[in-house]
Amino acid sequence: DDIIFMAGEVCSKMYVIISGHVQYCATVQQRDAPAGSVPAIVKRTLHGGQWLSEAALWTGWVHRGELRAITDCLLFALDASGFARVISSHKSAHTYAAAYARKFVEGLNRGLQTDLVEALYLSEAGGNDQ
Repeated sequence: DDIIFMAGEVCSKMYVIISGHVQYCATVQQRDAPAGSVPAIVKRTLHGGQWLSEAALWTGWVHRGELRAITDCLLFALDASGFARVISSHKSAHTYAAAYARKFVEGLNRGLQTDLVEALYLSEAGGNDQ
């Protein structure tokens, strides 16, 4: 298994899985969890069409877990600074992206701190069955 990234590494790319399978694993503390509570274990196998680390496009980000390739895979890495440069050169796209970024970061601040987007939606719905 090849390690693609590890927890604690600065992240400047969003990853899209084109083909193959990867496994993401993180240990995260629930928001508003009492002191001394057991952290949540987040473990997911992802495949083509899914993505990770979208937060890197919208805010400063450090990987919260580890990503490993479990089969031969092809990943697309979208560089956050290049993305920002392109988006900011198109007024309507920039306006939309800025509004989306605000909502994304609000969700991120309320939810589990992982590289997975689904964690945002699960925590908003009150689920914590990672």
